[in-house]
Amino acid sequence: MAFSLRTILFLLIGALLGAAQMTQTANSTPPVAVPAFLDVVTFAFNAEGENHKVVVTSGPNLLRVDEPADGYSVIYHAQTDSYTGLEHRNYTYWEFSWPEVRDAVENSKRHEERIQELNNLGLSEERATASTSGTDAGASAGGDDSGYVWHPTTDRKRIADLDCARWTGDTVSGENVEAWCYAGPLPKVQAAVERLRAINDPMALVPVREIVPDFIFPVYAALVKGGVTPVQINWGDEQEKNHFQFVEAATRDGKLSLFTVPKLYIKTTLVTMDGMVKEQPVPVPPKTTPAKTWQN
Repeated sequence: MAFSLRTILFLLIGALLGAAQMTQTANSTPPVAVPAFLDVVTFAFNAEGENHKVVVTSGPNLLRVDEPADGYSVIYHAQTDSYTGLEHRNYTYWEFSWPEVRDAVENSKRHEERIQELNNLGLSEERATASTSGTDAGASAGGDDSGYVWHPTTDRKRIADLDCARWTGDTVSGENVEAWCYAGPLPKVQAAVERLRAINDPMALVPVREIVPDFIFPVYAALVKGGVTPVQINWGDEQEKNHFQFVEAATRDGKLSLFTVPKLYIKTTLVTMDGMVKEQPVPVPPKTTPAKTWQN
């Protein structure tokens, strides 16, 4: 059978394209490995008179936080220390790499103190393991990293289907906080709080969007270290009462779509990040040798 030159060229091009497509398919790997099941922990809080709900969905090296009231989600990849924000109200998304931002501003006087604090915390997924060590949660004899002295009470209440006891914390300056605690570890809840803590400061610094009040973290860590798990934390005065509460823990099927950007979303730029990355480091003045005088 005779073939024209045009037919032969079409056959060759088709074969090459087919081979390239097969090679691309064979070499392509999903951006993340999603486990079959994910932990889902829900919290509710009130701060500055506004009610919020935060849903923490997590697996190894993966984290997604949904904030329905404000209409956004955050996807965090621990291996690359990178963030993706989904703005559901206008179908846009933004991205930033925490190492890139940190390196860009580490010599900046404007952010020097805050960056140093974050470096001292060691922001990584490794910090997402809550400590449950400690024998006596009643650290009433002294303070801790939270700055409060803790006292157990005989008050009892059931919250989120858990039997809780009331603890009070106070400072020498008269500030006080109340925590309803479960007498033992709650690994999923503790891990979710630690993961929120790991991303809360970079989120507050770059997108200028604090996920939860950072007040809760030292309080939470102090009580967990003592052997109990806070289920509800209350603070503030009569005019401004704030609270942070565990709602429920569940398990859901793992889906890659939870950790990828929807196709219809359009990428946008974070003005704050752009300003940080382009910010010039503070120049270091050159060392000079003092002029010789009769005294030296």
